[in-house]
Amino acid sequence: MSTDLLFCKGKVFVHVSKRSEENLAGFLVISKDPQQSILEATVSWIPEQELTGKQVDELSKADLRFAGGEGSFGKLKMSKDVVLQASYVAWGFSIRLGNIYSVQFRHPSPSGWWFGSIAIHSKIVQEQNSIPILFFHDDVCASTREKQKRLAQAFDPFSGSNDTYWGGDDFRDAMIRLVDFKQTLVDPSIWLVNATLEDLRNFASSGAKTTSNEVNETEDVSSSLWNKFDQIRWNLMSKFADLTTRSTDTVVDLISRHPVVKFVDKHSSSPYVRQIMTNPKVQEIQDDFDSAKIYLAKWALGVKEEAERYQTKHGLNDSYRRLLFSELGNDGENVELTEEEINIAMQRSHGLTTHKWESFFDSEGHLSITVEEVKDYVFHGGVKDLEIRKQLWLFLLGVVPWNSSASEREILIKTLREEYRANYRCKWEYRQAHADDEEEAYWHDQVLRIEKDVKRNDRDHPLYKYNTDDGRAPPESETMDDEDAVDDLWRIRNPHLNKLRSVLLSYNIHNNNLGYVQGMADLLSPIYAVLQDEELSFWCFVNFMERMERNFLRDQSGIRDQMLTLTDLCQLMLPKLSEHLNKCDSSNLFFCFRMLLVWFKREFSFDDVCSIWEIFWTDFYSSQFQLLFMLAILQKSSWPVMQNLTQFDQVLKYFNDLKGSMEWSDIMIRSELLFIKLRKLVEINDRRAELKEYTLVSRQGAATHEAAESPAEEETDECVLVTPRLRALLQKELVIQREGPRKKDSIR
Repeated sequence: MSTDLLFCKGKVFVHVSKRSEENLAGFLVISKDPQQSILEATVSWIPEQELTGKQVDELSKADLRFAGGEGSFGKLKMSKDVVLQASYVAWGFSIRLGNIYSVQFRHPSPSGWWFGSIAIHSKIVQEQNSIPILFFHDDVCASTREKQKRLAQAFDPFSGSNDTYWGGDDFRDAMIRLVDFKQTLVDPSIWLVNATLEDLRNFASSGAKTTSNEVNETEDVSSSLWNKFDQIRWNLMSKFADLTTRSTDTVVDLISRHPVVKFVDKHSSSPYVRQIMTNPKVQEIQDDFDSAKIYLAKWALGVKEEAERYQTKHGLNDSYRRLLFSELGNDGENVELTEEEINIAMQRSHGLTTHKWESFFDSEGHLSITVEEVKDYVFHGGVKDLEIRKQLWLFLLGVVPWNSSASEREILIKTLREEYRANYRCKWEYRQAHADDEEEAYWHDQVLRIEKDVKRNDRDHPLYKYNTDDGRAPPESETMDDEDAVDDLWRIRNPHLNKLRSVLLSYNIHNNNLGYVQGMADLLSPIYAVLQDEELSFWCFVNFMERMERNFLRDQSGIRDQMLTLTDLCQLMLPKLSEHLNKCDSSNLFFCFRMLLVWFKREFSFDDVCSIWEIFWTDFYSSQFQLLFMLAILQKSSWPVMQNLTQFDQVLKYFNDLKGSMEWSDIMIRSELLFIKLRKLVEINDRRAELKEYTLVSRQGAATHEAAESPAEEETDECVLVTPRLRALLQKELVIQREGPRKKDSIR
């Protein structure tokens, strides 16, 4: 009986004592049975002395093939008995990949004083005691010497790389290919296997320094590592390094004291401002002073965006943290953000990779971690490998259940495909050909609305750009200009645009009461672009519209409720901005309508919108997190708006022209911190209300009812104004509002 050999390395020793002649040579292998998942693969070490001469010869050849790049997944085989005996021979061991917590790599001494080694640490305490430290004797390993020769011949002195190859590098590279294998910042010698998000956060500090190179004995290495884990693993958030450089201070100063931000009130006579006003773009509009102020407000926001982008790119996290704390840290209501809360919101570098996503599921495809853990990854790290979205979005949008197995999902998807073709696509095709007189006008109007929006949909995206039969660029001899110029006349030929049309027509059959409303194509387009599958796009869109239908109700009650909630939010969280907008006749926040209607689809790039939406779909904090995102945009723009804009049309134009001027990840961080502050405000309000009620009852027991009423009225102002709409923001349950029955003559 054979098993797939995924990795093999010879001349890997166990030092059983301080006497070198007693060292045991063996093979370090990774193997997996064909029916097993990758997490069920095993890492084994087998002493040479326990193998037959034939087995040693086969493994030695496999070692050379892997070193030469010839070994690949499933192509090399070895006897299953070799792996089995590793579990019961002296010093041998076998551990599942899924049980490995971490691996520590100790590079060999350049002077040859010690060998390079690895320490494998198990999640299972009992198993840990049976795993010895493994030493790579590169001087007697044929595959390592052969690879060292090849690397020496190809050596580039100008490459800038200071890393010296050793045998442990091959094991590290194999682990990277097989699982989610991440190097920690707290100690670069430690690599985590399929780490949880909590572990990644715990090991994020760059303050700790590795000292393992000074340790020679097996017991000392193990003790040193686990002592380090005792100090780090249970720390929810390590202290970030204090980066106080000249460039950091310059960036902070640029943000807080830039003269453009204070142009109108304080610096109109400044030579610097006069120099700004010579800018050609300002010159073009300086006759219209209102427009000039809008430009300057946007320019001031741009200064902040560029400064924060510079901080992120150059790792100036401490500066950005101070900026967030100064803008959001304390609002005068004794609601202060903690260092830990800001750090967690800022740590968005642990994006989902293919290996990490696959590690979430067992061999049958069942989720092996909680749904909240998956959503935490999405919310705080997003998706790094974009192919994952094709699977992830089916879960986030409820097309497939989180508690299903791989086989159950396969059956469900097959059923949904058949249902779409039979119950929806066939119905609208039949209806289009056989519409009765009463419905003909309505159906014809719906088709025209859909086609008009589809034709204009995301025409700068590669999938939708060219209206050709294959969706590709036409030959140079052909032109699209004349065809595209007459928007209502040209026929849709692009296959992807035609599938958008089919899905929207099918949804019209599915939800005939709502009908088609402008903007729905904007919501479908990213879903189809990611999945590129008509049937699955339909079901994702159906579930997406569960929460979005309230945006398109005929009486606009759904979007109105959100606007009222946003107004309450602004009054509570941004009182100064709220007061200023009131002076500008903009207290109703009408300028936010479009952004909320299609979830910021027009304000951010296509890829950014995908990242934003999948975070919203998690409902990690709230099912209405889009309102916190909108609030963060208001908060980010508050200073430029309050300093430069005084009229309704100025405010409207400013926010309508924000497209491409905001960094979505910065807005998302601010959204999270604003939500945390809102939650704290509600908790404080509730505690004050409970205390007030208790005090009132106590006073009523000691005095007359009339005497107790007066003090209670004096304490009313201590409670912040928390409306039921604001309380609803703390809930994760979807807010669903349906359109009422449609009349036969109902045309929007």
